[in-house]
Amino acid sequence: MELKDYQIQALQTLDRYLDALKEARQQIEEFAALDPNTLPPVLREQSEVFAKAVENYPRVAWESLCEKSGLPGVPDENGENHIPEYISREAASGEPIPHVCLKVPTGGGKTLLGVEAVRRHKIGIGFLLWIVPTKAIYSQTLDAFRNQEHPYRQILDRASGDRVKLLEKDDRFTKQDVENHLCVMLLMLPSANREKNKEFLKIFRDSSGYDSFFPIEDDIRKHQALSEEHPDLETVKPGEPGQIRGMFAANPADRLIKQSLFNVLKLIRPTVILDEAHKAYGSKKVENNREFVKAVNRLNPRFVLELSATPQLGISNILVNISGTALKEEEMIKIPIQLRNYPNSTWKYTLAIAKTERDKLEEVAKQFQQAENRYIRPIAVIRVDRTGKKQRDGVKVHAEDARYELIKVLGVPEEHIKIKSSEQDELAGVDLLSPFCPVRYIITKDALKEGWDCPFAYQLALLDNTTAQTAMTQLIGRVMRQPHARATNLTELDTCYIYCYNQEVGKAVNNVKKGLEAEGLTGLAKYVESTDVELEKKSIQRRKKYRQMDIFLPQVLHKRGHSWNILNYERDILSAVDWGQLGAVKPVNLDDQELIQEIRATIHLQDHDETEKIIGESTSQNLEISFFVRRLNDVIPNPWQAARIVKATLQVYQEQGTDKSKLYANRLYLSEIMKKKLSTQIEKSAETIFREKLDNNTIRFSLETDVALNFELEKTIEVNISTDAKRLTRSDASPVQLNLFNPVYEAEFNNLEKDFALYLDKKDAIQWWHRIAARQGYFLQGWHRDRVYPDFIACVQGNKKGQQRLLIFETKGQHLEGNSDTTYKQELIKTLESAYKNATEYGTMEATGPNDKPMSFRMLLEDTWRETVNETIDDIYTTEK
Repeated sequence: MELKDYQIQALQTLDRYLDALKEARQQIEEFAALDPNTLPPVLREQSEVFAKAVENYPRVAWESLCEKSGLPGVPDENGENHIPEYISREAASGEPIPHVCLKVPTGGGKTLLGVEAVRRHKIGIGFLLWIVPTKAIYSQTLDAFRNQEHPYRQILDRASGDRVKLLEKDDRFTKQDVENHLCVMLLMLPSANREKNKEFLKIFRDSSGYDSFFPIEDDIRKHQALSEEHPDLETVKPGEPGQIRGMFAANPADRLIKQSLFNVLKLIRPTVILDEAHKAYGSKKVENNREFVKAVNRLNPRFVLELSATPQLGISNILVNISGTALKEEEMIKIPIQLRNYPNSTWKYTLAIAKTERDKLEEVAKQFQQAENRYIRPIAVIRVDRTGKKQRDGVKVHAEDARYELIKVLGVPEEHIKIKSSEQDELAGVDLLSPFCPVRYIITKDALKEGWDCPFAYQLALLDNTTAQTAMTQLIGRVMRQPHARATNLTELDTCYIYCYNQEVGKAVNNVKKGLEAEGLTGLAKYVESTDVELEKKSIQRRKKYRQMDIFLPQVLHKRGHSWNILNYERDILSAVDWGQLGAVKPVNLDDQELIQEIRATIHLQDHDETEKIIGESTSQNLEISFFVRRLNDVIPNPWQAARIVKATLQVYQEQGTDKSKLYANRLYLSEIMKKKLSTQIEKSAETIFREKLDNNTIRFSLETDVALNFELEKTIEVNISTDAKRLTRSDASPVQLNLFNPVYEAEFNNLEKDFALYLDKKDAIQWWHRIAARQGYFLQGWHRDRVYPDFIACVQGNKKGQQRLLIFETKGQHLEGNSDTTYKQELIKTLESAYKNATEYGTMEATGPNDKPMSFRMLLEDTWRETVNETIDDIYTTEK
């Protein structure tokens, strides 16, 4: 991982301070070696004053750098730059604690600077305590330090000579470990900050796991001697909570040293790195911040390095001050920031716009990958106002509302969407940067405010206008990191985007600027660009010669008694499934961690904390059939059948030797495995039912003389479009000529749809074409619950005079080719086209239907759609000869 110029300069400043620190420390040792009695009285008095001054050697080192203009300074309230006075700290023993802060903006590589600082500090072996504020940062840091291929771990390995021993707070280590390794312990901030009930915190609890650091249990004298040498060690009276088991004390007044991690840290004097230090000092109550300083000081650290985007003046000594401009110059962030506000709009429209624009970004990213071999998959971060399971009230925008809108209305595949909240962590175990990862939308409320960033995150869509101003400030940093820390030189991919609605643009821009300041990204305010996109509702009619024409499309119908109705999946397909044929689900290896991680990444509606709780709970808990039945409800609506299948499946596992404790610990994953396997079986059964009913004419797909059973294409459509929206034009800038409704606008099309429309518009055989918006309601129902919404309808003029054929197209991007959803749609469209032809040929469709036109249905894939369109048109001409 190559260091950027500003990172090199920051580390050089740290080097200078460490050198000054070493020099000041040596001065103390030199004075300590002098015999004051050998000096003349005047010199003796001066030396005593000077010796007292240099005892605070961290201050001496700081002031030495100040004299050499080696410190950057920070702006005061008036914007003038000055170097603040050094703030001293002392351990409980009275020893001064050197502490400095590297002020690094979000996205500037704080962790990289932290591990490089360890190497430059030349710790070699010893103990490093790395304190982080949140679970997200903890997990990211731990994963990086564990991975020996990760640059962070490699730097630590070089710093220690490949002797890194990674620890979490519950891990035991020995004195020999500290003497022979670089022990790196990750610690969550709350563990170091709590004062109440500390006996119940593992960090303060007595344990025999640290006995190598303390005298043997019954050697009271050595305990007393160690207490005298280190009077700040915590002790306990015999019989008090925390006394070492088996310890004998002749005198009840004797104090015994606790064998706690707290005392171990005091003895070994760790180097402390405080990541996101402004979170530790971010309380509105000054006293709370001071208490945290005391808490860190009580660990008796030999050096404290703070990493922070916005350090607290009066607490932190800012050694390095990196601006947002430096990150821009080094191509670390996406800039400018485009803020697009849609007045008089809705959250659904804002989401649709974000979806359309994200699709366009992905098209640009694909072209960029082909040219530069750099993979980017643009991700939209969608901020809602509700995420809790019981908070969906139909008023505030809920995460599941946004998910439904994306899937059911905008046609986004379900696997492209993840929810990240305190209750739902669908990102757990997901590698967002992998080319095989499908995620393109992340729905959240507050869970991504801190400790999360992904270079592929390009868009921030704010769906709750009442909290949008605050969300801009809190979330802007989540979408600014540049992929691969290198600009693409393409405006679209070097920009990040914010979408909101019904906001005052001036206030919105100011809040974005506040967000930049909160992320430490100073100097970038001028790069915030805003657009107030005024919308107007337009009624668009067909072209004049088609305005009176009735256009009907066939629907999938099901016969009930003597009447026909639109096919209902639950009533007509699912209810016909023979549940009795479904037996126990074939078992899997519950020790297969790759399988478990794969399942974990796809779980919906799952509380991540509860997952960890389930895994760690007592194995004496009972397996509840009702737990599985609830989880299977969306697959098997009949609870009696679900209970029967669950019991049979659990029995198979137990017969194979899997005990109940393992089944209980893995019940969440087991329920998901059962759901997936049963879904596959039910889909196969549903397909069989659908085809059988199609064959015996209980289901049919045809145009009916009863026009109420057909879908009638509107003669006027309503659209919300920006006042400056650009009309769709051909490559020569001339308007499109064959669109059924006129005008049409570019904003309504993604790149694939635009290319397809323009291709149709140039074909001589095409009489007219129309893009069917999902909200206009035409769909095809098959043997899956989800409906299929075709994208285009086109009318082809055949060879025979007056003979026409309607073509209905469903388009899919290349990245979706071969997935289960696309495969199903291809098969359904093929089946329905065959059924339509049979209905026409064998008389099940009335020949005098409302528009007597043959029809063809096609699935178009991004890399082959031109060939498919040409073949379809050629087939029409060939058939009619």
